[in-house]
Amino acid sequence: MKKILTFVLVFAVVSTAMGQSRLGNLFNKAKQAVSTEAKSDNISSSGIIHHVSSLTGSNRNDGSLEKPYKNLQKAIDNAQPGDVILVAQGNYFGMLNSGNIVIDKPLTIKGGYSDDFSTRDILKYRSMVQPDATSNGTAKGGGTIQIKGTHGGEVVIDGLLIDRGNSVAYNPAGKGKPEGVESPMMQPIGTAGIGGANFEENVYTTETALIYLDNPTANITIRNCALTNSPNYGIRGMFKGKMEVDNCIFVNIRMAAMEVSGSYATDYCELKFTNNTVLFTWSRLKDMADMGYGYRYMNGVHSYLDHNIIGCSIFSGLDRCRIDSNAAREREKITTCENSLFFLNKQADICLPGGGMFLRVWVKDFDDVEQLAEVSGNKSVSDPSIFNGIINGPYLKGFIEAAYNEKTNFDPNSGANVFRQAMGMNMQGTIDSSASMFANRYPFEDALKFFGAVQGYGAQMPGNAKK
Repeated sequence: MKKILTFVLVFAVVSTAMGQSRLGNLFNKAKQAVSTEAKSDNISSSGIIHHVSSLTGSNRNDGSLEKPYKNLQKAIDNAQPGDVILVAQGNYFGMLNSGNIVIDKPLTIKGGYSDDFSTRDILKYRSMVQPDATSNGTAKGGGTIQIKGTHGGEVVIDGLLIDRGNSVAYNPAGKGKPEGVESPMMQPIGTAGIGGANFEENVYTTETALIYLDNPTANITIRNCALTNSPNYGIRGMFKGKMEVDNCIFVNIRMAAMEVSGSYATDYCELKFTNNTVLFTWSRLKDMADMGYGYRYMNGVHSYLDHNIIGCSIFSGLDRCRIDSNAAREREKITTCENSLFFLNKQADICLPGGGMFLRVWVKDFDDVEQLAEVSGNKSVSDPSIFNGIINGPYLKGFIEAAYNEKTNFDPNSGANVFRQAMGMNMQGTIDSSASMFANRYPFEDALKFFGAVQGYGAQMPGNAKK
């Protein structure tokens, strides 16, 4: 009986070893297949690696190194949770150029690869998400890139250059265009104007953020990205988890560069906003009466800001006016800002509740802001030379001088209004409003120069940022 048992055990061990050997061979083959892509960028081989190239790919391919997909959305749809997607240079904005990319599972997306995926350089091999005006009629949802669902895991977006400058409508009569600025002022949402790369007629702006969080449950990392020329927020929405936004540029954003809330009923989410350059955030409307923030401290989120440049906000660089209705919960909220440069914000470097509608505070008084748990190392600068001359001069001048004017023409004693009064009708008048500048397109090539513009502050050259 013992001999039989011994035989069975030996057979089982040998069989298992043989099975493991076969599985090991298969694993080694698979590992070898992805070694070329992984070795140059330390990409984990725990998930399958998919490849996307708008130049050499086809959506009928399998996403391998030799047969990449053509469309980023196709790769996302075919990927499994935990997979990695490498994106070669090109422009990607949804299936059939719909203007939307939807991420609905935990994935890592890394842009900036050469066509053969042998080299990665985010600024040389640009992986663009740059919709044109033809996508405006088919775009859906709240963002050019939308993150939703996911239910755990990690979503990483690294090295995508997102720009909506060619899909925004600008004033067709050329109003609100300071000398030397690339475009007239932005048209109201839903109003026709000129746009596109060559300022064609009959363009309509859609009110979408560049990245929209549709309440995903995931840890989210956005790194080495450009977010430029947005008609409605840079990154906005709600989520559950932890989030890191690191080494990104936000240039010419309407409303706010960052407005992200936590959606846990009790717990707080955590958001680290580090090494980012935020410049030129505009108000909601051309009257410049409200909005226009760099970073908004929202409810449900512990916010940790460090080594950023936050400047040229039409209202204030930071907004700490959101107060949780639950007083105990509000007391738990942690908000910090350290080691950051504030540059020519219009009304304040941070706004707080009080003082009528808002209390406006500058960097020199951050020590007195009780809502900020940590405030060390912050500085205020006003000299554009900190950007080594790369900031667009006409745009900066136009922003500094930006003004709104309103002229009313109303005469209650005019013949028309006397008649209307006699007939019991409302009197009439006209209002002529104008802005010298409002959300004008910032040249994309100039925007990319902000990577590495100021040593030690803001976005550094990709790969050299603080970690």
